[in-house]
Amino acid sequence: MSLTTSLVITITMIVTTLLADRGVRPVGRGRVLRPLLIGGPIALYFASHVVTHGVGLAVEVAGAVAGLLLGLGAVSLARVGRDEATGEVVTRVGAGYLTFWIGACLLRFAVSYGAQHWFGQQWGTWLYLHGVAVQDIAAVIGNAIVFSVLGMLVARSAGIALRSRSVRTAEFALAR
Repeated sequence: MSLTTSLVITITMIVTTLLADRGVRPVGRGRVLRPLLIGGPIALYFASHVVTHGVGLAVEVAGAVAGLLLGLGAVSLARVGRDEATGEVVTRVGAGYLTFWIGACLLRFAVSYGAQHWFGQQWGTWLYLHGVAVQDIAAVIGNAIVFSVLGMLVARSAGIALRSRSVRTAEFALAR
């Protein structure tokens, strides 16, 4: 994956998150799905052929798991509850969430940059020695980064959806 591609994905994730999440926002289908609908196709467009075996697959899965964990970490910093004035389920996102999200995106960009300028040869050698074909090494590294983007978006959307559902369910149970 080129640095330009990585930068486009990073900027897209930061901007869509800032637009979708900052401040107090009502939770609806569009709110939950918008980042997936914008970031998902962009990330998948840049994904190369997926290595479906061995260490190559493990590295790609590790990228997705890292993204899921980062997304869960970010969404844990968002507060979900009812807006007192309207009664709508909303999220309240402050500087901590946004800083975490931006930091995770910049970390991903640093890994992409590092793979090309700092430790790419070592990472490539390690992958080759563990059975990844030479022609698949760049794809494995790029896919791990892309899958971390998707994992973070999925965790963010799922986390907001589940937490908002629990607010609705808890209040329904109290109303009985």
